[in-house]
Amino acid sequence: MQNKRLRSALQNMALALLSLSALFLLGSMPLFHISWADQVQSLLATHPAGGGHTQSTALADMFPSVHVMVTGDIEYGRYGRLYVPGDDPLLEQVIPLFQEALGSASETGAAAEQTLRSALDSPCLYLDLTTELPLEAVAAWLGESAGFSREVRSMALTTEQEETALLYLRSGTGEIFRYSTALPASAVRAACDSQASNDSRFAYETNYAPLNPYTVLVAESPEAPVVQTELPAAYSVYNLLTALDFNAHPLFRYTESSGTEVVEESPRTLRVSPDGAVSFTSRGEAASPLYRVSAAGEAPTMPECLSAAWRLAGALTEGTGAAPLYLRAVETAEGGCTVRFGYHAGTIPVFFSDERDALSVTISGTAITAFTYRCRAYPATEDASPLLPSAMARAIASLYPEAGLSIGYVDGGAGPLAAHWLAG
Repeated sequence: MQNKRLRSALQNMALALLSLSALFLLGSMPLFHISWADQVQSLLATHPAGGGHTQSTALADMFPSVHVMVTGDIEYGRYGRLYVPGDDPLLEQVIPLFQEALGSASETGAAAEQTLRSALDSPCLYLDLTTELPLEAVAAWLGESAGFSREVRSMALTTEQEETALLYLRSGTGEIFRYSTALPASAVRAACDSQASNDSRFAYETNYAPLNPYTVLVAESPEAPVVQTELPAAYSVYNLLTALDFNAHPLFRYTESSGTEVVEESPRTLRVSPDGAVSFTSRGEAASPLYRVSAAGEAPTMPECLSAAWRLAGALTEGTGAAPLYLRAVETAEGGCTVRFGYHAGTIPVFFSDERDALSVTISGTAITAFTYRCRAYPATEDASPLLPSAMARAIASLYPEAGLSIGYVDGGAGPLAAHWLAG
């Protein structure tokens, strides 16, 4: 009996050794050259539901919150708010009006500053997009198509005409163009009447003349929590490979002296740094649909480019559990464009101290050929940001000619972030 037990124990030990030997051999093969830490982290970390290719590609979701100014009767003042998100009831009421106006817009020519300011004394709706964008991109946000090209920083619907509303588009450099529309002026007046004045003003209506004249100045500082800047729990090479349609067990992978992991899967190269920096380059059109830009014609349109970039942004966000991304700029060039994204903490934008983008996507022809990404999460704390009183912030900002005034977070790399008034 004792010999039988001894033989059984020896057999079990031999099986265990053989199993360990097999695991060692498998782990030594390039196919399985991926760290156990990555795989364990991917199992333990919380992943967003669904994959990067199934997220909503509604272009309206990619646009940031905007500043809004509503004027009913100018004698009673204006109603203004900073960083109003797209799902806010006010914007849900206002956006369809701009959509209808843009869809029927017919340009009447350039307009002078005083023409716009006089129009803004009528019942009107004013949107400051907080960034300058091509009109084609703005039209995609509104769910409309644009029949002409223009750079747009802000837009207004005014009712100085009795029957139909006028549309004004203003660029970041101050160019103003006016358009007649088929939108009934009564629809704009009804929307304006729904908001009571909260003593907001445009900068040109105050003593802060050096400020950008169309800066929306609100009477009270909005509340903004202190947020924590951190790498998301699900940030790992394994999760990024999966989200970005790479082989999760790559044949060619190595680590540089800086700790950056480099994965090569011809014709693509992915670099993943420990600090959250990710970059991708491709020497040719990849087979993965994630990097293709669908085009109905010979070259993709602006909405088609935005849709491809937004799909990639969703894959990165969902794959790592990072903060949501929002459109910040679009730069067009012959044969392609660059789409730039930034982060928001709540509705308030986050800027990096080195002025780089959270995500920059390069599109050449009908493919995404490169991107750079800085992975971050910004969970809110229970502390409130100690913002200066708005009047004091205006006085300080007016020291910088043509500066705007808004609120934002500045990410310097680590630790808690408090919101600040920003002039720029």
